[in-house]
Amino acid sequence: MTASALLEFLRRELAPTPGRGGATLRLTLACLATTIPILTHHIPHGLVALIVMFLITQEDTSATLLGSILGLIGATIGLGTGLLALEISLDIPWLRVGFFAAFLFGGLFLKRVLAIEGLGSAIGLPAALVMILPDVPVIPGIFSPSPEFLVEFVLWIWLCVALGLAVNLGVQLLLAPGDPLTLFERELDTRLRVVEETLRGLGGTPLPSSSAPTPSLESLATAGMSRPLALLKTASLTRAWARQRHEELSAIITLVDRMVTDAAGLWAMAPALGVGARASLLRVANGCARTRRAFAERRLPGPPEEAAAAESAAGLPLLADMERALEEIALVERVRAPAERPSEARLSLLLPDAFANPEYVRFAVKGALSALICYLLWVGFDYRGIYTSVITCFVVSLTTIGASNQKGLLRFGGAAAGGGMALIALVYLFPNTETLGGFWLVFGVGSAISAWGNFGSPRISYGGYQMGLAFWKGALHDFAPSRNLTVLRDRLNGVALGLIVFGIVEHVLWPARAADRMRERLGEMLRALAELARVCGGRGTIREGAVDAQRRLISQQVADVQGFIESTKFEIAPGSSDIARLTGDAQSVFLVLLAIARDDSGRAALPAHVREATERLGTNVASCLAAAADHLQGKGGAPPIEVDEALGAVERSIAAQVQLNAGSAELWRGRLALYRELAAAVKRLAQAEPRQTAGLTSTPSSVRVRPCPSGRG
Repeated sequence: MTASALLEFLRRELAPTPGRGGATLRLTLACLATTIPILTHHIPHGLVALIVMFLITQEDTSATLLGSILGLIGATIGLGTGLLALEISLDIPWLRVGFFAAFLFGGLFLKRVLAIEGLGSAIGLPAALVMILPDVPVIPGIFSPSPEFLVEFVLWIWLCVALGLAVNLGVQLLLAPGDPLTLFERELDTRLRVVEETLRGLGGTPLPSSSAPTPSLESLATAGMSRPLALLKTASLTRAWARQRHEELSAIITLVDRMVTDAAGLWAMAPALGVGARASLLRVANGCARTRRAFAERRLPGPPEEAAAAESAAGLPLLADMERALEEIALVERVRAPAERPSEARLSLLLPDAFANPEYVRFAVKGALSALICYLLWVGFDYRGIYTSVITCFVVSLTTIGASNQKGLLRFGGAAAGGGMALIALVYLFPNTETLGGFWLVFGVGSAISAWGNFGSPRISYGGYQMGLAFWKGALHDFAPSRNLTVLRDRLNGVALGLIVFGIVEHVLWPARAADRMRERLGEMLRALAELARVCGGRGTIREGAVDAQRRLISQQVADVQGFIESTKFEIAPGSSDIARLTGDAQSVFLVLLAIARDDSGRAALPAHVREATERLGTNVASCLAAAADHLQGKGGAPPIEVDEALGAVERSIAAQVQLNAGSAELWRGRLALYRELAAAVKRLAQAEPRQTAGLTSTPSSVRVRPCPSGRG
């Protein structure tokens, strides 16, 4: 990346966004408030309180409250377990090292298999760090602390965790009444509004009050789906309405993000757009406006505007894809009602394949081995100040090389920037301040800069947290600014060592590239959809009562693919945008199949001729989906499309049934509408342009992979 490209990236990522200023102010006030009890009562290790505030704080209060409760529970379990193990193994080095490796492995494994992000890290990492306390210079000059001192140290750490969570939660509850569902709806509305403004600008009729949409559009295209997906996850935990509609809302996220990407491409090729494209541009813009109004009123969007075949999309593939995305959004809303079953929207602590997927074990082995190597290195060379290398291996241990590269770059870059801020404060600012007010001014400015980065997009937020951590290590050291800069040097060296060791282990031991895993996981999702299609047709190995389990599995696979799409932005991965389009098409098929599987009219015994027709349609759809999965992974040719004849048989059989029993005509028409939607959705997926699947080959693997949350570990 050139210097100009880096500056452009920072300008884009650090630009103001709705809610960012308020969130920064609240977190800065919480940091300043926390320094009062720390400095007044000389609470040791107060840096921990500031760390947990940055880790837990979210823009919406519900996520912050839930994270605070789970964080305190996890830290209590982790510190308590670690303290018990330390008492057993304090005088037995090999046993203590064994406990250290076991806690690392357990924490990383839980990090992957638990449905609640971060809980595994909150348990495993504190427990592992307790085991290396005898080797860490917790107090300068003391290299063999007594058991009593170690117990007191752990209790102080727990108190600092509780203090940070309590102060931060109080500030957030007083000043941040944000609701995750409201924020989620605002995210979707913002994206659709920017797309609408862009298309109207290209069509020659910009909105009077709109500003130039290019920066916002570019920023949204870069940010991707990460923030809406995170808000949806929180809303699903706290709001039953979002939990019951999780699959539908997830599909809408993919489709809206697809429209943002297409709009960015149209803006880039604006000079090449002819006059003939104007009508199509305005038609799609009107569709965005209708969809925005429907979302705001929580109702069905109106049908898309009809266009003559000659003018449809004006020969522009990107514009045609946007029109198809609008149609699929309307499809999502149409099939939503029969797919809703509140009793089936149950929360589960573990993922469906928690103990069946060997990748979770491999992931934990790689992270634990890297941390163990770093521990042995800094103990062996007696360079104890670089203990942060162990933490680095834990937090950058993510599913794919691309995700780990992103986390590593942000960790080192943030630590370097925060260290520079601390150096400026220690050398030039603190020597000229004599009062507590002067200290708070410098401390507050540094915390605010870090918080501003922390509330950026996922592409930069972890770097903001690392800036704050490095700044605080210099500005709040032993209840006063540090007089020794070795703490900043050692932190950078520790981060660098952890990144190097983990990078070597990751490339040698089961390397996983996001591009390969993305295609593999999408293929698995298509095969799972094929099995669900057989169920909807009356065949298949899944019992009717297990449809919800299949739903959870496919929903997890959808989330995995979406996570891999974001991770490929940090790898050389051509074709990721095409996978995003295919994912949106597959989600549409999933929603229709789910509606058919849950439709009450399909649970009763069907007449023989209707059952035979639906079985044939389900078999044909399943064959098409399985062939699409093989083609995606380079195992076969283009998928056949053999659904029209089977659909015709279903239509004839249902028409004959309606003639026999006119009283049930409405029920059968609703069922037929779902089968028609299914056939249309499968045809859209199978008729994808060659560029959407060309060249998308992957290394065959039997491993099923779930992307690790790119949170802060």
